[in-house]
Amino acid sequence: MKKPPLFFLILLLPCLAFSQESSPDNDFGIWGSIDMSYTFKQRPSDSAAERQPTRWSIGTRFEYRSRDLSRQTNLWFVRPYIGYKATSWLKLNLYYDYFKNQYKGYYQHRILFDATESLSRNGLTVSLRERFIVAYAPQSGKWSWLLRPKLTAKYKIPNTPLSPYLAFELYANRHWTMMHNFAGLGIDLGKGSSLDLFYMFGLNNGTNRQDHIAGIGYALRL
Repeated sequence: MKKPPLFFLILLLPCLAFSQESSPDNDFGIWGSIDMSYTFKQRPSDSAAERQPTRWSIGTRFEYRSRDLSRQTNLWFVRPYIGYKATSWLKLNLYYDYFKNQYKGYYQHRILFDATESLSRNGLTVSLRERFIVAYAPQSGKWSWLLRPKLTAKYKIPNTPLSPYLAFELYANRHWTMMHNFAGLGIDLGKGSSLDLFYMFGLNNGTNRQDHIAGIGYALRL
């Protein structure tokens, strides 16, 4: 008997999370995002030639996250950013966040910088994103910082729009605070559009809390 496709396994995981009772140690939420970006084009020397993309891009991302069996808003943020493709394997990004933690009742202004190194071969892409975050909370007047390295392995299935992936992300501030583990599926919708479906299992250091997240993201690249 054939094994079920990864896509259906991902869809089943949130159902398993729903079957568990709500408790401070075990929670289910939904993450949703919309990401729109534009890559600048250079003027060709020949008027008949097609405009080619430059190394620079800009974009905006909106993300929403829920908690408590998805009955309450956890947080949301708006994130404009600028990107620079330094080499074929290195991408740099600078972001600003207006970040609102609805559940805890505070907001932050955050500056994020990350560098992503990628290596691709035979349809498999392995990337390491190293992200540094500086945050300021006006209500308390406090500054904070966070490191969030993320390792991703993605495979493009030949002759299909599907790209399953696994990813591991660590939150660290003097010591590690959270770990996020992803199993996902990227779907190329054509004309610069793509869909990201994923399940995330999160662990919180120093507590017994476990987060089960079903996620969906839409991206449009112009």
